[in-house]
Amino acid sequence: MKRVILSLALAFVTVFAFAQTSSILRPRMEVAEVEVNDGALTIDIFYMNDESPRTYWLSLGNLGVGTDIVQVDFDPVFELFIPLGNNLEEAVAKMEELKALYKMPRLEKTEIQGSFAALYPKSDELVTVTITSRRFIFSKILEFSLPTGSEGIVRATHISRSNFRSLLSSLKIYKALHPKD
Repeated sequence: MKRVILSLALAFVTVFAFAQTSSILRPRMEVAEVEVNDGALTIDIFYMNDESPRTYWLSLGNLGVGTDIVQVDFDPVFELFIPLGNNLEEAVAKMEELKALYKMPRLEKTEIQGSFAALYPKSDELVTVTITSRRFIFSKILEFSLPTGSEGIVRATHISRSNFRSLLSSLKIYKALHPKD
């Protein structure tokens, strides 16, 4: 019995020793965050602590699948990431550019580069992300979507202007508190 327990303990120690250098468990250093619908969707700005040079990313959370009106969330692993730049000045400038897209006419589209990946972004695997301006009675929304290959089916997430402004304000506060980053 002692031999079995000792063997299991040795196996766990070995697994955890290798897990510390694993690329699966990379550290995300959060800069700013906004929770939408009581935590159903989290939008955040972060950088990967092990990257050199440091790149700031906007995580738009998990994408739903469906039509332009109805989206079903079922994929808890893959996220959509937008690169913001290598320093806080570039990140704020890119966020200001994205904020200006809320002024686009209704249903107008534009494209940017992003990373659709599991757990953490991949700089070398960028895809084209379509941004569509949507308007409702009292709100302006940007839809970030990816092509699926099927006509009428969209993988998308939606961000209201108020949530985006909150995230940008948090980023500016972080920049003021950490001027050397």
